[in-house]
Amino acid sequence: MAKRITWLINNITQVGGIERVVCNVSNLLQKEGFRLKIASLNTTSGQPYFELSKNITVEHLDYPESEMLNRKKLKHFIGNFLKTEDAKSDIIITCHSPIAVPVLQQKSLYHGKIICTDHAAWEYYTKARKALNAFYYRRADKVVVLTDRAKKIYQRYGFKNLAVIPNIITDYPKTLAPLKNKELIAIGRFAPEKGYDRIIEAINLIKDNFTPWHISIYGDGDEKTKLESLIKQYDISKLIEIKPFTNEVQAKLHACSGYIMSSHNEAFPMVTLEALSNGVPIISFDIPSLREIDHGSNTILFAEQNNITDFAQKILAYTKTTDKKPLSQKSHELSLNYSAKKVIPLWVELLS
Repeated sequence: MAKRITWLINNITQVGGIERVVCNVSNLLQKEGFRLKIASLNTTSGQPYFELSKNITVEHLDYPESEMLNRKKLKHFIGNFLKTEDAKSDIIITCHSPIAVPVLQQKSLYHGKIICTDHAAWEYYTKARKALNAFYYRRADKVVVLTDRAKKIYQRYGFKNLAVIPNIITDYPKTLAPLKNKELIAIGRFAPEKGYDRIIEAINLIKDNFTPWHISIYGDGDEKTKLESLIKQYDISKLIEIKPFTNEVQAKLHACSGYIMSSHNEAFPMVTLEALSNGVPIISFDIPSLREIDHGSNTILFAEQNNITDFAQKILAYTKTTDKKPLSQKSHELSLNYSAKKVIPLWVELLS
């Protein structure tokens, strides 16, 4: 009998890296003979934004998002879910730490296996969240992390139940990006940890030499007004522009000539994998997860973390490079490490 897998996620209808991974991995596991269901905690209805096989069930649990910080109420709700789910699945996979903890606190209510996936960079967790993860994650049958670095962090706490499975690329373009347009892009949520203000600061340092290049930052969030004000303050609106969130990520990547990663840290940024798959070179601050993706190949162009001047010079040097095709080809080759052919066998082995 095929194993029955249930993902437990906050909101499968929203647009985000975790939601994309869950849908992509589910589609591929379904083809491997597993029976998949996605339990969406904070939704009452709706369809996943990302493509999902019609053979995969979505169950809306209708727990209010406004009550996520009510630990007692959430624990009670999760407990009832585990009792109901006990006869329906063989494995539950959690996608978020605040959900994983009440699941593991009540592990005795569920007789199948529990796998916790950890998608956040350790540095982003609060001190309290780190302590909760370190205490409760050891109760899981497996904790799946995205990088060897994340594995080493949990091993410091004596963890033995770890597996490293990176994010996956499922949408490889038929041709590599031509890199003809003199445009660099960044895509994401406008939040402090994403460091988009550092792109603006860097361009201000090289504005006299940056023309005819242009930067487009696609997204939305609380920092939008701050970013727009900073561009206006430096009078560089002709060089850098804030653009609305886009659903056409692949098209934007394929049309640009380089991707800029300005984050202070990232667990495993999906958009960088997509850029690499398009043969789009990446200029980034020195982020451990991207170092691991680069795997010592010197394909990703790194600037010293928090050094805006170095970041600006790396961007400028890239724009002055006349032949970008060798770097483009190396970028695409790097992305092949995260293809379904490489990643799905890791999931199949774990779940089997």
